[in-house]
Amino acid sequence: MLSQVAQFAPMFDVEVEDASVDFRATFDSAAKYGLTDAPTAFEAVAIRLDVHSQSQPAKVKALLEHAEMGCHAVQSLENPVPVVLQATLNRVAVELGGKSGTSQQ
Repeated sequence: MLSQVAQFAPMFDVEVEDASVDFRATFDSAAKYGLTDAPTAFEAVAIRLDVHSQSQPAKVKALLEHAEMGCHAVQSLENPVPVVLQATLNRVAVELGGKSGTSQQ
């Protein structure tokens, strides 16, 4: 998200003095330890984006909306996409039994 803000700030005539992001997620990690069959996917994600700028608030808001739309991570979390995980051991494919695993090379 920060890279999108930095990349598009000039296009929106916004001077960013400072920006930071705090990404937090909640999830049940019990399945990692074999305690449950619950999925280990995020249950919720919270992103806090703090921007310091003397630019007009309407311009900053437009920039942030554009940055959210252009952020691949945010868009992928909001609109899940297929995930294919391919693993190798010493350059030989390892067939994984998980949902996203594949034996393709």
